[in-house]
Amino acid sequence: MSDGERKPAANLQWRGPAIAWAIIVVALALLGVLGVYASGDLRFGGALLLAAVMLVTLAFGLVGVGTEPALLRLVAGAAFMFLALMFFLSFNDLMTRIRYHAAEISPEPRVEAGTKHTGGH
Repeated sequence: MSDGERKPAANLQWRGPAIAWAIIVVALALLGVLGVYASGDLRFGGALLLAAVMLVTLAFGLVGVGTEPALLRLVAGAAFMFLALMFFLSFNDLMTRIRYHAAEISPEPRVEAGTKHTGGH
């Protein structure tokens, strides 16, 4: 093979990672849009879906886990399982904080200082 035949293939090596980065950046921008404009289940489900898209893009687009030998896929799988565990623990922490904060701000009848509560009569 001559050098002229190798150059086009070498010049296209940036294309896959560039597309993966573009997908991740677009997903991050969509997360920002969801955070500002969406509410309720759409925000929650959309954010989880976009996080999964970003993780799959990272694993198979940038890291290239699908094209590597079995041992490397095993090690990469363990790393992604660790990331999933950290995500799960962080998510549980967030949910307990939201539940605690919601209970803290729930409207309850309060007795003002210096007033007498008559018991509903």
